[in-house]
Amino acid sequence: MKHALRFCLAALWMLTALAATAGAADEKISVRVALLDMSSSMPAGMMSYGMMGPGMMMGPGMIGPGMMGQGQGMMNPGTMGPGMMGQGMIGSGVMMGGMMVVRVDKSTVKAGAVTFDVTNWSRSIVHELLVISVDSPAAPLPYDYAQARVPEEQVKVLGEAADLQPNASKTFEVALAPGAYLLICNVPGHYAAGMVMPFTVAP
Repeated sequence: MKHALRFCLAALWMLTALAATAGAADEKISVRVALLDMSSSMPAGMMSYGMMGPGMMMGPGMIGPGMMGQGQGMMNPGTMGPGMMGQGMIGSGVMMGGMMVVRVDKSTVKAGAVTFDVTNWSRSIVHELLVISVDSPAAPLPYDYAQARVPEEQVKVLGEAADLQPNASKTFEVALAPGAYLLICNVPGHYAAGMVMPFTVAP
């Protein structure tokens, strides 16, 4: 009787351990990603048709091909090239560093299927997210200055949430091997403006 009881207890313990192991193996890896810019923290209404809309900064204004882009605005050809910053103030991203960012709730995960839950927290600007495999996260990606973006055919893009409208979200899953990655927004000007986040996948 004692042996039978011990056997039953041992079997129960083994089943519990197996269930726990299976649960761990089936555990989903999820990463929450926030795409942020200046408008993300401003009250509703302030950014609608002014600072980041088709008015002051984003249309024919400060950031588009207007006030400081293409030489049609404040800075003419000859001052610093075709306009102060080429394609506009954030065309090369020189003056927008730190004003546009990618944030994640975890920057390291284990290898396997990873679900990216991406939200564009901007009130007025379209963003996107690309998952790019790299040899070194510290090395700059190739950059097309004429288009103010990373040429995607020259890098290894593993997954993306493209053209997310303000306040929109998208989820996608990517199978990631151990290694180094970058999470970037490749809307023109945004990568150079600071929208890049190193991401590590551990064995």
